[in-house]
Amino acid sequence: MAIASVATEYVFSDFLLKDAKEPKYKGVRLELALDKIVTILAVGLPLFLISLAFAQEVSVGTQITCFTPFNFSMKQAVYVDSFCWAAVQYQADNSPLWLHKFFPYILLLIAILMSVPAALWRFTGVPYLSSDLNFIMEELDRFYNHAIKLAKNLATLDDRDAEQDSQSALDLAEGCFKYPLVEQYLKTKGFSCGLVVKYMVCQCLTLLVLLLSCVYLCYYIFLASLVDEFPCDVRTGMLKNDSAIPAAVQCKMVAVGVFRLLSYINLGVYLLLTPLVVLAALGPARQSSSFLQAYEMLPGFGALSKFKPIYNDLSIYLLFLKENLSELKSFKCLQVLELLQQSAEEGFDTMCVLQTLSQVKTDVFDSQKMGSITNICEMDKPKN
Repeated sequence: MAIASVATEYVFSDFLLKDAKEPKYKGVRLELALDKIVTILAVGLPLFLISLAFAQEVSVGTQITCFTPFNFSMKQAVYVDSFCWAAVQYQADNSPLWLHKFFPYILLLIAILMSVPAALWRFTGVPYLSSDLNFIMEELDRFYNHAIKLAKNLATLDDRDAEQDSQSALDLAEGCFKYPLVEQYLKTKGFSCGLVVKYMVCQCLTLLVLLLSCVYLCYYIFLASLVDEFPCDVRTGMLKNDSAIPAAVQCKMVAVGVFRLLSYINLGVYLLLTPLVVLAALGPARQSSSFLQAYEMLPGFGALSKFKPIYNDLSIYLLFLKENLSELKSFKCLQVLELLQQSAEEGFDTMCVLQTLSQVKTDVFDSQKMGSITNICEMDKPKN
């Protein structure tokens, strides 16, 4: 009997969650993996393409080449190139040549616009989500610890007072677990929509910028990039009446071919990102509390299993809670307990699993250990 008591004490002291010396949940993710992928690609790709565009400019040396007469000196030819480059946006035929000149800067504008939804979410939604999510995760771990302490108290009762003390412990447990704080707090989030509105606004902005960027890139590829030559009139100012200078000089934009290739790359990636944004926007409607099923084996927890997917704050909290399950130590332990329950025979005692759980490591489950635990629990059952 003494050995059993010592073993039980050791089991529960080892299975109980310890208070961490470092701050809890410092690795909480406040941005969904899907949203992070969209943000990194949508912002990082244009910046990468800008670097390629400027690298092309450095390697080529000039963005425009004009066919000057043979009697022009080198300085005159350089002046004509500079003059025509500055006069690109003032062509009389209203051709979209200015898009070639400002192509890298338009990509930079796209990158800035794509970062706005992520920044908006960080400054409007994250502060509220961070504090609430830390509270919910802490309460889930605390709720689990209360259940383990109850099981420990029931397991260490003396035989003579077992019936009376067990009844009093169960009465106390009913008072403690009848209204779990974390469950009641989550249920209140089902009646508010402030956080989900902010999340959906960010998703809509992301989708809108993506679609507008795709429209611009399509226009550039199929219309603007087809025109890269134009006549340039250099007879202005003091040279207006100079007959030695031709009326027009033929010029060509050198980097248009490279810009068109970069546009194809950017357009292809943005078209692939569009379904991901739509999928992320549908996330709150598809989210359920089924991943919290492991907590239903604890006394008093289980009302959230009736949660129906809907656009409210509860769906957002469940989304981010599922994203941070790796930070919940109680969830890992309950998964072990759930696995033991599923693999046990009918009539398997859950309390007995808690008493013998330390015999099995959380990362190793072999049939021999499972069988030994089942036999121990069956032997400890009271006989009718």
